[in-house]
Amino acid sequence: MRILITGATGFIGSHLTQALLDKGHQVLACVRNPKQAQRRWPGITPIKTDFSVDHKVEAWLGRLEGVDVVINAVGIIREDRSGKFDLLHRQTPIALFKACEVAGVGRVIQISALGADDTAFSHYHLSKREADRYLRACSIDWAVVMPSIVYGPGAKSMALFKALSALPLIPLIDTGDQPVQPIHISDLTRAVVALVESPGVLKSDIELVGPRPIRIKDLYSRLRQWLNLGQGRFITIPYRLSLYGARWAGLLGETPITKEAVEMLRKGNTGSLEPFIARFGFEPKSLEQALAEVPAPQADRWHAGLYFLAPLLRLSIAFLWLYTGFVSAFLFPRDQSYAMLAQVGIVEVWQPIMLYGAVAVDLLLGMATLFAYRLQLVALLQISVILLYSTIILLWLPEHWLHPFGAMSKNLPLLVAIVIMLVMERR
Repeated sequence: MRILITGATGFIGSHLTQALLDKGHQVLACVRNPKQAQRRWPGITPIKTDFSVDHKVEAWLGRLEGVDVVINAVGIIREDRSGKFDLLHRQTPIALFKACEVAGVGRVIQISALGADDTAFSHYHLSKREADRYLRACSIDWAVVMPSIVYGPGAKSMALFKALSALPLIPLIDTGDQPVQPIHISDLTRAVVALVESPGVLKSDIELVGPRPIRIKDLYSRLRQWLNLGQGRFITIPYRLSLYGARWAGLLGETPITKEAVEMLRKGNTGSLEPFIARFGFEPKSLEQALAEVPAPQADRWHAGLYFLAPLLRLSIAFLWLYTGFVSAFLFPRDQSYAMLAQVGIVEVWQPIMLYGAVAVDLLLGMATLFAYRLQLVALLQISVILLYSTIILLWLPEHWLHPFGAMSKNLPLLVAIVIMLVMERR
């Protein structure tokens, strides 16, 4: 079959794309970077797509020619500059579904979320629910797939849970009794492929859940055991304090920690397994089984341990540049700064310009690092500035390299830290 899939390079979308290719289907992958997707899957037909822009029916009609099935796997857990819930979860999917009706697409499979129902309260679930409701009213065949937490290679939510389980003190919202029913990505993929190939009419909502619920506290314990970290110690965080902390989680980078995520986690996330087994004829694997099948590799142990250290490294580097700029501008004696500039040959008229120009560079690099703005470019600029400063001081002020506090020798580990930041923050 000719299948168009949106969000093809996302966690769920990438696994579905590979599974559909393995089954011999012709896959049209809607992606932001067609060349990158083509290198990953030479067998696909990449289509340049931006869900934050393509929210009109006309944008989709040309892409749907000859398409048998559409799978919408676009989803975000937190809003950022590149996407909002209402646009990515409601407006653009509805435009896509309208275009599918006009183009005569045979079937649409919407990857929604467990909890996007009448009890929904978060913007994440509410935006998903609106697109689901529109699709149910369409004249074409449809299926709304509502998975619980999905885990497996590349899962961001489970990566967060692994990182939390690796902490010396594992934070729990209230007592950590919130139930979740995670499903492995291989079971989700198997189920969605079966829906793609299923004869007859679907027109149904389908919950995708694991075999049994598990408390968040027990989930952390299982993951910590899998990571071979020994027994964990827990600390209870009151719900209201958890909400307050989540508001500042944006400084940690692209983590799934948000105020709404905390609210959704407190509610729990479980469903009924019997309809799943009745429809697909198999029982999804348990978390224990999935963990036992693949012992924790070194990469997972490193990732869990470095998860929260990566943003802390970025914040500390940002602090260094901001602190240096502030001290140079307001605290360090100006006469001494001008004297050092004179030693390297800067004439008096240029000394204020050079001093405050350097201050501006430090502050700009610090702010860009703080907000993770174009980090690759910023990191390269930081390395260049440090090498330039170090070379100038080596040639004209070599005595600073002999300072017992390591005023200049600290640049060497700083350079390494910037490179590590660049690698760890790379998308």
